[in-house]
Amino acid sequence: MYRYFVTIILTMLCAYGASGESNTKKNRSLEIENLLILQALDAQQHGQFTDAAEYFKKLYERNGQDEYLKSSIKLFLMTNDTGLANDLVKKGLKKYPKDFEYERFNIAKLLKENKITVAKEASLSLLKKDRSEQNLKLVGTIFFYMQDYNSSLNYFNEAYAISNDEELLMQIVDIKLKLGKIDEAILNLETYVRMNNCTINSCYKLIEIYSVQKNIDKVLSVYERLYEKFENDDYAQKIFEILMFQNKRSKVIGFLEKSGYRPDILIELYTIEKEYDKAIDLAKNTYKKTGDLEYLSKVAILEYESADNKTDALLSLISEKFENSISNQSDALYLNYYGYLLIDHDMNVSKGIEFVKKALEHQPDSPYYQDSLAWGLYKQKKCKEAYDIIQRVIKVLNDEEILEHFALIKECAVNDSEVKK
Repeated sequence: MYRYFVTIILTMLCAYGASGESNTKKNRSLEIENLLILQALDAQQHGQFTDAAEYFKKLYERNGQDEYLKSSIKLFLMTNDTGLANDLVKKGLKKYPKDFEYERFNIAKLLKENKITVAKEASLSLLKKDRSEQNLKLVGTIFFYMQDYNSSLNYFNEAYAISNDEELLMQIVDIKLKLGKIDEAILNLETYVRMNNCTINSCYKLIEIYSVQKNIDKVLSVYERLYEKFENDDYAQKIFEILMFQNKRSKVIGFLEKSGYRPDILIELYTIEKEYDKAIDLAKNTYKKTGDLEYLSKVAILEYESADNKTDALLSLISEKFENSISNQSDALYLNYYGYLLIDHDMNVSKGIEFVKKALEHQPDSPYYQDSLAWGLYKQKKCKEAYDIIQRVIKVLNDEEILEHFALIKECAVNDSEVKK
């Protein structure tokens, strides 16, 4: 789209020039300059840096503005054309002796030519004239490439004292880590974070260092800072994972309550803690807020599990919730739960078996769902089929309820003379 826009503008300019509406040399010169600017910007936009540099060079030759000269030098340096860059740098140094940017261009050219020692001397000479942050960083960078990390660090520290620049801080931290000054690096980062709040770069660097040190509490603390500032679910997930790894269930619950992250997990944790009222309220509120039918199924399960008396009225209400919330595409957990409920309470055994079979379509190897099916077949007096299934289940699971099912199904099959004692 940008290229089409520039093409249209160029066409308009050319047409305007040919229209005869501007006949003076001054206007014609302005038209050519505008055309060159657009050509330079278009070439730069599309990565044609040599062409862009040539356009800016022509612009400088036409009107002598130093910004065009600087743009041309930068682009020639980007293309590693140090010959043309050198010619232009010499012009700049001669015409603008007090503009230190041309000296920096010259140093950059020397570095491109791998003349590191000459570049270092030139940068130190420049620093004597102008001890600015920019020049301190330049000298520090050259010493860094020469692997003189201590000297590099000194110059970067001085520059950082001027600007408090985060990018520069990252360079200082990397050098200190190379030199084994880990505590100093951490102190620099923690000070920056305390003064400037948590930024992505500074806090991720802290996480990287603390992770290497296996300091989980510190990693957690940084993620908490990041989440407090950005409220990003990725950081919430990290906090949750770390707290779970540390087995700090009460802190997990506190974090989930405060943040509102993953209500489904908080409901499960409430259930484990047998705080059914909180779990039911959260499931209901989440269902109202999101319209997600899974939460209605969760309400049904929680109301059933928390009830001391499984009255017909309660079972009817729970059944209604399941009827309104599950389908063939529902999670197998809910399909099996409702199916087993219908079977176990003799509400509708045939329908219950159908739901269990749908759950088994999703997870055919689940011993729990196989047990539900065996229990339903038992209720239908299909003892041989039930026994064939429960025998497989008992080899995998033998909790109290399944052992009870096994005994009753086996007895039923024996009494029908389908299985020998």
